Amino acid sequence: MQPRFNESTSEEAALAWLESLGCARAFGPDLAPDGSCAERNDYAQVVLTRRLRDALLPELISGRLRVADAEKFLQARGL
Repeated sequence: MQPRFNESTSEEAALAWLESLGCARAFGPDLAPDGSCAERNDYAQVVLTRRLRDALLPELISGRLRVADAEKFLQARGL
């Protein structure tokens, strides 16, 4: 019998990969609009803007990312 591949399997693999890149895991309900550490205005807000900007800043400072490229990326997403 082959092992089952399901949503949980792919989610755990994605989380492990992101953590290996230095991303921190957060509990979703805490980030919800009514959560203890709300980071979104409503559930339709997919991108956590503050986290994205915080992640881009070290890349800009180190020169690994050009300001123009970061601005283009953010503007394309309406951020």
